[in-house]
Amino acid sequence: MNKINTAALLPLVGKLGVLLRSGLDRYIEMRSMGIEPNADILALYLTAQMDTWDPVVQGKHLLDPETRTACARFLGGVVFNFARPSPSPEVEASP
Repeated sequence: MNKINTAALLPLVGKLGVLLRSGLDRYIEMRSMGIEPNADILALYLTAQMDTWDPVVQGKHLLDPETRTACARFLGGVVFNFARPSPSPEVEASP
C-alpha cells in the first residue's frame, strides 16, 4: 500500500472546491430562469465541467469514467442540499 502525500492532494481538493462553486452558480442561474434544479441535473452539468479534468497524484490518474460520474453526482448532491431552501419547522414537526 502506498502512502498518500497529503500535500499532493491539495490541487485535487482545490479543484473540487472550484467545481462546487461552479455547481452553485449553475443552481442560482437555473433558479433565476424559473427552472427548479435537482441533484441529477447539477451532476450532469458538473460531469461536463469535469470532462477534460485528469487529476494525477503520485503518478496515478484518479478519474476513470465511473469515478468521474460518481464524483459529479456527489458534488451535485452537496450543491443541491446546500442551496435548496430549508423546509419550514411546521413541516418537520408534522406526524
